[in-house]
Formats: sequence, structure tokens, C-alpha cells
Amino acid sequence: MSQVSQNPTQEKYPQLGGELARLLLRKPGGYKLVACDMDGTLLGRDHQLSARTIRALQGVAERGITVLLATGRMMGAVREHAELLGIPGIVVSHNGALVKHSSNDTVYVHQTVPLPIARHAVAQALVKGLVIHWNCDDDVLVTARHPLSLRFSVELGVPLQELAAFSDTEQEPTSLLIMGGRGQLEEILNHTRSVYGQQFDHVLIPWFDDVWQLQLLPAETSKGKGVLAVAALLGIEADDIVSFGDSYNDLDMIAATGLGVAMGNAVEELKRTAKFVTLSHDEDGVAVALEVLFDL
Repeated sequence: MSQVSQNPTQEKYPQLGGELARLLLRKPGGYKLVACDMDGTLLGRDHQLSARTIRALQGVAERGITVLLATGRMMGAVREHAELLGIPGIVVSHNGALVKHSSNDTVYVHQTVPLPIARHAVAQALVKGLVIHWNCDDDVLVTARHPLSLRFSVELGVPLQELAAFSDTEQEPTSLLIMGGRGQLEEILNHTRSVYGQQFDHVLIPWFDDVWQLQLLPAETSKGKGVLAVAALLGIEADDIVSFGDSYNDLDMIAATGLGVAMGNAVEELKRTAKFVTLSHDEDGVAVALEVLFDL
């Protein structure tokens, strides 16, 4: 692809279209994979896919380009959206800890957080009265139906499973999610690091208002690494990937791929890292960019 023909999207967004066209001229062979974050990126404020976004992703897939969902969500919170898209494929879930096929459940990667690390973080969170989700593959284990847990359940469309205590399970979590104020979460993260060093990875991102989410992950795990692992499996180079994201957990994916695109609603650090900034998730920013990139 050496140039982009003028289409209605470019006419409506001439500055956006012109900038993407300039970037495309640097990539004569085009792109082979589109990796998309979900919340704050593909999904609008209502946590749903718009008709325009569905059409754009289907149009990309029809051109033989791989569409890859890459998210902090568990698979159970992805399947409904994958079915709406009608594009079965591999999904990077739990921010890279679980890589799985959306339709046949083939597992390509599944790493877990060691029990001592998970229990250490849980003990600190309990002292602070924070909300904890012990996530095992598709299961969200809680000890109480806190309002934040109920909000999480509704937004992601996943059920909660209650335990009397987290000590009742011996199953290592795929990821451990703790919700609360940023300062409290940083204290837990720093203390756990002081004990376990680099034996685990993490994501710390804002959720809403002053509520943040700390997700503990297996060591050497990230969304970006998951995306690159899938690309390698498919024989696709990092430079042949377009990626879209909005938050801190998308930083390595945006930085490592050929064309990293930040949403208009993205955190400032991600916008500075990205090669291009599209419209916000509520303005169909992914669809708008894809329409220009692939002349849809």
C-alpha cells in the first residue's frame, strides 16, 4: 500500500486522514495485524461496540488482516464482543497472562501468580479494607459483593463467585485485582516488590473518579509481550502491527508495534509514546483510523 485514496472519512477529518496517509507512505507493504485494547479504546463509555466499529474491524478482517483483541479482561468478558464482531481468533487476556482462542478455547499461554505473592498482597489489601478479585481464567472469586465488585461485574458482564476467605483456595490466580485509591495501591505494590522483587509483574491504571486498579501478574507478563508472542506465532513482524490503546497498560504495546495509535481519551504518557492520536472511544476513534488506514 503506497498511498491512501481519498474517502469520506478523510474528507470529514482531513487533518487526521492526512497524517495517517503520511505515516502509510512509510509503510509500502501495509500492515498485517491490528491489535486493539477494549475498555476505553474499542468500547464506548457504555462498554459496548458501536456498529461503525464492528463494520471497520470486519472490513479489516475481510482484507486478510488479523484482528487481535488485547485486554486486561478475562475471556468470559470478551466472548460476547468477539461474537458480535464475528471474527473468531486468538485473544490476549489478563494483560497477557492468558492467551486463548475465542471460539475453540485453545490455550497458547497461561501463566499464574505464585501463591505466596498473591497471599502477601491480599493480606495487605485486607488490612486497608480494599476490594480484591482473585481471577482464575474466567472465574472472579470474591469474599464479599462490594459495590465496586458489583460495578465491575456489570461493566464486564461476568459473574462473581463468593468464597468464605481467599485462604480457602489453593489455585494460583491468573491475575490478582485490587481496587482502591492510587496511594494505597502503590503502598501494596511497593511492599510486595520489597519482598518478592521481580518475581511478578503488574498493571496500575485508573478506573473511574479516584478509584484505581492494581493487577498483579505473572513475571515477564504484559499486554505488549502477549501481542508480540501472537504475532510471532503467526509469522508477523512487530513493524507490521497497528495497535490501539488508551491507558498505562498499553504503553509497551504502543511502543513496540509498527504503528502505535493512542485514543483521544488516552492518558498523556501514552499519547506521547504513540505515533498517532485518533479520536476518542466515544467518537469511534478506532473505526475512523481504520477507515483511513485500510481505505474502508
